[in-house]
Amino acid sequence: MTFRPFALGAFLFTALALVIAGCTSVPRLGGITVHLVDLRPSAVAPLETTAVMTLRYTNENVIALGFSGGTHRLFINGKFVGKAVSDQPIGLAPMTTATQDVTVYLDNGALLRQLAQVARDGAVHYRLESSLAQTIGDRKNQINTSSEGSVELPEFAQLK
Repeated sequence: MTFRPFALGAFLFTALALVIAGCTSVPRLGGITVHLVDLRPSAVAPLETTAVMTLRYTNENVIALGFSGGTHRLFINGKFVGKAVSDQPIGLAPMTTATQDVTVYLDNGALLRQLAQVARDGAVHYRLESSLAQTIGDRKNQINTSSEGSVELPEFAQLK
C-alpha cells in the first residue's frame, strides 16, 4: 500500500489542527460558590441601616479565577433582608477559598429589630444570591451562584 504525498499531508495537517484546537479551548467554569459566614450590625441611622457580611468564596476549578466585584442579595428565613454591591476585587487560586467583608444595606430599619428577635432563637436559615463580575480581555462575564445554609447571629441577638 502506498501513500500519496497529498493524502499524507492532508492527514497530518488535519491531525495538527485538531491538536491545536483542543489545546486552546476555553475551559468551562463550574464549582464557584459564595457562602455567608457571619453577619453583624455596623451602622444604624434613621435613613440607612447597614450590616457587614463575611462571605466565603470557594473555587472548585483547576484554574485560578479573579473577580472585579459582585452583587449579593441576602434572604433570612425566606425574607429579603438587603443587598450588597462590592467593587473590591478578589482572586482565588485553584481549589481554594477566600473570605471578604462586604457592606449590606438593609431593606428597612425595622429589619434590625426582626433580625435581633430571630437571632435570639438560635441559628437562622439564609439564602444568598450572588452575581460575580469577571473581565477576561475585552469580554465581561457575569457568573451567578446561589447558596443556602444556616448561620448564628450572636451580635444581632445582643441588640435590644
